[in-house]
This record gives sequence, structure tokens and C-alpha cells, in this order.
Amino acid sequence: MRHRFILADSTKCVGCLSCELACAASYQGIAFEEAYTTKVPLISRNRVVKVETKTAPLQCMHCEDAPCAIICPHGVIERMDGFIKLHEEACVGCGCCSLVCPYGAISMIQKEDRRVAVKCNLCFSHPEGPSCVRVCTTDAIRLVDYDTFETLMAAKG
Repeated sequence: MRHRFILADSTKCVGCLSCELACAASYQGIAFEEAYTTKVPLISRNRVVKVETKTAPLQCMHCEDAPCAIICPHGVIERMDGFIKLHEEACVGCGCCSLVCPYGAISMIQKEDRRVAVKCNLCFSHPEGPSCVRVCTTDAIRLVDYDTFETLMAAKG
């Protein structure tokens, strides 16, 4: 299977940050609506960036060559069913993956008593798909595989 990733359309994104909130809520195991009122710190695995007048979410692109997986000295990042999975529970916090990510999509955070790497895992454990895609009201983001991406790019000419 060719790799899958989130494709963002900056012409549709309004910068509402719902995708960030949905991502953080999903990883915390709470409902999107509950995320507005929770006292638990929420950590998103994506972030909305603004360049000039355009906004769009940025997250792991699940690279075909995956420099993060290649460089990880502990083997906690692996290709799995068309995406790159980071096993946070096994991360030792060395930060090598964060340094080599060409998209800046891997963050180092303090989690309980240790530092760990975090990134988008495409909500792999959610049969309904990535939370960010489900809450986007403007359809600015969607899950695609590389074959679909190539077809879209060819159609744009």
C-alpha cells in the first residue's frame, strides 16, 4: 500500500483551529465537545500555520522514505499499514526524529516524568478515520493516499 497522509487545501482553510482541538481531544480520549471545558492539558499532533494570508494545518506527511524512522536509534518509529507510527510509550526522548523531520511535524513534549516525541499517527486506532478530517467544516483537509494525490495534482495541470 502506498503511504497515506492528510492533504490540506489552504484555499478552503479558515484557520478556526478545530482540527487542532479535535486532534488533542482524540489523543486525550475525550469527545471534541468536552475539549472546550476540560482542565486536562491538551497536546495536538498538528498545528495550523499561517503564511501571508493563507492558513492550513501542518502535520506528519508519513513520508515514503521516513527520515524519522531511519534515524530513530531505538526503533520506536515504524511503517505500518501505509503510515508512519510513532510509539510514544516506548520513546526515550532523544529528539533525533524531530531534528530530521523535513516538515517540522514532530514535537518534543514533557509527558509525566519524561520527554517524548509526538506526531500525527492518522488516528490509526479510530475506525472512523482522523479526527481532524471529521471536524473540518470547510473540507479543507482530507485523508489521501499517494496515488490519489498524484491524480489530483495531474488534474490541476
